[in-house]
Amino acid sequence: MCTGGERRQAMPASWEEELGSPAALETLVHLLAVSQEGWQAGHIHRVEYLAVRLAVAAGLPPEEVEAVRWGAALHDIGKARVPREILQKPGPLDPPEYAVILQHPVWGVELLADLPCLPLPTVDAVCCHHERWDGAGYPLGLQQQAIPLSARIVSVADVFDALTSARPYKAAWSCEKAALYLLEQSGQQFDPHLTRLFVVEVLGLGQLADHGGDPAIK
Repeated sequence: MCTGGERRQAMPASWEEELGSPAALETLVHLLAVSQEGWQAGHIHRVEYLAVRLAVAAGLPPEEVEAVRWGAALHDIGKARVPREILQKPGPLDPPEYAVILQHPVWGVELLADLPCLPLPTVDAVCCHHERWDGAGYPLGLQQQAIPLSARIVSVADVFDALTSARPYKAAWSCEKAALYLLEQSGQQFDPHLTRLFVVEVLGLGQLADHGGDPAIK
């Protein structure tokens, strides 16, 4: 995705090539990721690690694994526009606050729009990691294979880490409890194939693999 408009068109070709180099993108992604503070920064690093392991287990080639890694590192960059009092609220969000949170994938894409050559799967992961397999997600209401693969991978990693991490409003779940939740939501919230891969190959919890509501994961 290269959508910088007039600003991008005015950029010298040599500068654009330099900014689009793997080393420059790696530095840029790292700086954007670590700019997020507190529990959010730790969450980003863990989601990145888990998403990479799932991408490798899914057989993606190295360049696509790298794009998934960048997408995982940047998936919540849109929350930079969410007021801190909403992000760190210790209790449930009210409807107006939740409406603000729902905007963060779109805001993330907007924040990345001037970067010249982020791989499309990276931007897809930022935009679509809250889409659901059953089509009930946001912001686009995509379903099943219409959801980009990078986003489906990041979604599994993102939810697992959210469940197993303490937040201002919840205690951390055990890995086993979180894995069972993923399996129960397989075919509803998550890609069934990726969910099974994650539980069996990434988490090493193959004994749980026959649990869940979708026979496709068994």
